[in-house]
Amino acid sequence: MLKKIKFWLECSRWYALPMTFFSWLIIFCYGLNMSGNVKNGILALVGISFAHLATNLFDDFCDYHKLTRIVDFGNVILPNTQRGKCRYLIENQTTLNEVLSVVIFYCLIAFLIGIYFYLTCGTPVLIFMFAGILIVLGYSFFSYIRLSELAVAAAFGPLMFFGTFFVMTNKISIEPLILSVPSMLFTVNLIYTDTFLDKEIDKKEEKRTLVNLFSTDDKAIFFQKCLIAFGYISVLLLPVFDITDWEVLFVYLTIPLAIDLVKSLCEYAKDNTFIPKKKWYHFPFEEWKDIAENRSQVFMFRMYQARNLMIYVSVIITLCLLFCY
Repeated sequence: MLKKIKFWLECSRWYALPMTFFSWLIIFCYGLNMSGNVKNGILALVGISFAHLATNLFDDFCDYHKLTRIVDFGNVILPNTQRGKCRYLIENQTTLNEVLSVVIFYCLIAFLIGIYFYLTCGTPVLIFMFAGILIVLGYSFFSYIRLSELAVAAAFGPLMFFGTFFVMTNKISIEPLILSVPSMLFTVNLIYTDTFLDKEIDKKEEKRTLVNLFSTDDKAIFFQKCLIAFGYISVLLLPVFDITDWEVLFVYLTIPLAIDLVKSLCEYAKDNTFIPKKKWYHFPFEEWKDIAENRSQVFMFRMYQARNLMIYVSVIITLCLLFCY
């Protein structure tokens, strides 16, 4: 049973769950400061996490139908994807029907938690549920109409922060929205890193992302620099609106990691086979040996860099909410 659970978590790209957990942790701690309901906050995390896993797995399900496939001596090849994409389907470790069944299972858990919140917290929960369902089922489609980054921003910003705060406190206020901005921008930066690395692949499959808007890599990277800069500037909103104290500016200690990420992407733009040297501050890089054998180290190295930057920023904000409020 544990082996099967691990298998499906890997298929569902569980390594992306820190995006959910550390974003949620910020608003959960803020909800605690407002005397929020702890049980409801934790239940919200469970529901959001299963919705996230469902989105990842359903995206693979849709991509496997849409992406160009080549059958070579009975072996299925997806030429326009990163190495390891849909590997569990290509290697016949499972079937599309089983994938869809797991997606439904994930969604059912998230839906039942949503129904519980509807019965105990009121009708505003239906708005959060509807928006969540739209993102889970529509994310793959959004990547073809240049809305995938916007969907991520909505999911990890207003939807998660308003929703978690509401079920914890039964209140709607502007503070959760302001609090969501820094972590939301660094989460969008993570998705933007993904689409930057996939830009040539996406063009072949006619996917449209923000990166596709730019005519050169330099312009695309300049936009990312602006995105990261706005992320750091937005941290100033937290003490200005008295959401947390000025100690939150310790977030700026992560700027070298942001520079390291941008430098890494510049190197990728020059040579898309280049793998930077792994340093101690790149921690955590889990399952690196498996990635070397079965997936793209070039891709995952940059994804881990962007993910860890988002994690460190979120952890510092969380600590300030806990100890400097």
